[in-house]
Amino acid sequence: MTDSTDTTFTTRDEAIASIIDAIEAGGAVTDARAEYDLDAIADELVTLHSEETSEGATIASSVYFAIDADEDAFWAAVADHELIGITAEFTSINTPTVIDGRATTTDTITITRDGVELDAIDVESSEDEEAYDDAVRSVIGTDQPFTWVR
Repeated sequence: MTDSTDTTFTTRDEAIASIIDAIEAGGAVTDARAEYDLDAIADELVTLHSEETSEGATIASSVYFAIDADEDAFWAAVADHELIGITAEFTSINTPTVIDGRATTTDTITITRDGVELDAIDVESSEDEEAYDDAVRSVIGTDQPFTWVR
């Protein structure tokens, strides 16, 4: 990946496609989507640019996306978001249910190892991220590392 500040994209998805191309260009990775959390990489590297009118309104024709990182920063972000063998992903959110006679909602977490589903578990919806981590660890064990897929 060269200094990509010279390249602009019409959409964030185009910028992500460029990231995928760069990761797969060397041939060692054939499916970047399966091996990296591309949304997390994009969150770190892709920036939205635009011009505004004097009143503060965005000028629609000026909107573009760019990957604002030099080569070292780009590859550091890629390395930081490599999916390790076990991943956890929300596959359903806020499903209405009844637990102990009270109406509530649950979220389904699907856990995979190297792309193979290990389990899908329902967890009562919560604002506490730790509850979700604990639920995943109840399936894989407390000593196993895992990565959340967004």
